[in-house]
Amino acid sequence: MCFIGRLRRICPATGRTVAESWEAERPALRPLPALLPEPFDTVRTATVHKDCTVRFEGRGYVVPFAYVGCRVEVRGCSGTVQVLDPQTAAVLVSYPRHTAERVLIDPACYEGRGTDRVLPPKPLGRMARRLQEIAAMPVQSRPIDLYAALAEVAR
Repeated sequence: MCFIGRLRRICPATGRTVAESWEAERPALRPLPALLPEPFDTVRTATVHKDCTVRFEGRGYVVPFAYVGCRVEVRGCSGTVQVLDPQTAAVLVSYPRHTAERVLIDPACYEGRGTDRVLPPKPLGRMARRLQEIAAMPVQSRPIDLYAALAEVAR
């Protein structure tokens, strides 16, 4: 729109000229974020359970432990599920959407310092660390006696 048009045309929302409306609104405008939010088709607010998960579309998604008991926003984007802090709109964690897995876990969500509301999770014990090592090995290269040793540790 040319400059002359802005001085003559009336804004239907304010009843003032477009130029006057722009000048009145300008102080309230903020710059766009560096990264624009990803488009989403589904959104819901969910409370983070004691096990650090939120439920969305039939799956469980792990959220940083500091948010236990808090409400977060969960967005279903085209290829991802994003969990956002509703206060800051910061993306806390992102997972692939529509996976075969029913529980999606990011181990980093269990790390960090506690807050005044939530204590940090206990570090993994000997057996859990060993299970992680075993899970990281390809099945074909796991020795059979490893399972016997694991059963012994579990006693």
